[in-house]
Amino acid sequence: MDFVGIDKFSLLDYEDKIACVLFCKPCNFRCPFCHNGTTVLEAETTIPFEDILEYLETRKGLIDAVVVSGGEPTLMPDLKEKIIKLKEMGFLIKLDTNGTNPEVVKDLYESNLIDYVAMDIKNSFRKYSITAGVKNLDLTKISQTIQYLMTCGIDYEFRTTLIDEFHDASDMSDIAQTIKGAKRLYLQKFVDRESCIQRGLHEVSKEKAEQFVEILKPYIDKVSLRGY
Repeated sequence: MDFVGIDKFSLLDYEDKIACVLFCKPCNFRCPFCHNGTTVLEAETTIPFEDILEYLETRKGLIDAVVVSGGEPTLMPDLKEKIIKLKEMGFLIKLDTNGTNPEVVKDLYESNLIDYVAMDIKNSFRKYSITAGVKNLDLTKISQTIQYLMTCGIDYEFRTTLIDEFHDASDMSDIAQTIKGAKRLYLQKFVDRESCIQRGLHEVSKEKAEQFVEILKPYIDKVSLRGY
């Protein structure tokens, strides 16, 4: 399965690293606020993987890492084979995931193929389905991925995109308990873009986001705002 998008130069997707970001199409969520909605729902043009490898060959020494994003990368049937080739080129690998496939994350890490994982924490579990855009969502796998990342030794971050219609102080309290003891959590500013699956949603104000940080700080090693 080929990727459907590429950001050839990013200083934002892998902290302190210069990265190239690859986007896959398949996703098992339909988050209304997803910035990659056009990719997830409509993308038809793919980028041959050999073209990506050829490009990255010219960027050795200039790019530190490759970020595999989506969509949901763990749904790609040949994800491991692709990462092996990227890793053989000497790049650090960051995986973005919604956490619904803990077995894939575990296999990649224990095969020494990923260096960093960013997992989305969409919301408190009681509001997860509506925030992820999926009815009757089974949260078991998500819980398993959370626990695996917190205990396996890999470097990781959790991140929550704040939506005024979806997130309040009680949700932050629930999230704090769900990921209590986590290494880091970023609260991300939402921007309403044309590529979002649902238009018209609103960002959480900086003042309210800072209040959310104070709720979370006693339970998580590092809580920061991103994009504010």
